[in-house]
Amino acid sequence: MSPGELLSKWPLVRQIRERKNGTGLDAMSKKTRAAHARTDDAEVARSICPYCGVGCGQLIYHKHNRLVSIEGDPESPISQGNLCPKGAASYQLLTHDRRELKVK
Repeated sequence: MSPGELLSKWPLVRQIRERKNGTGLDAMSKKTRAAHARTDDAEVARSICPYCGVGCGQLIYHKHNRLVSIEGDPESPISQGNLCPKGAASYQLLTHDRRELKVK
């Protein structure tokens, strides 16, 4: 690939050549435009944080019986979409590769 072809792939060079302002779609590469969130096609289940007794709401995103993400539930009257550090780490509680799956 020639240096000119490599340079033409850079968004900055494209913006200068096309006299764009460098914001929004102008600043995105083809790869960036094709990217999407991992929760886009996942199902959502409402749950409660397993740690303390406060009962903060969580949104559990799952796809094909696999956990994708855990986020705070903005409709929860208790936490209003926020999670403490322990609640935010509950994804790792369920997916860590050294998690004990059998009783000792």
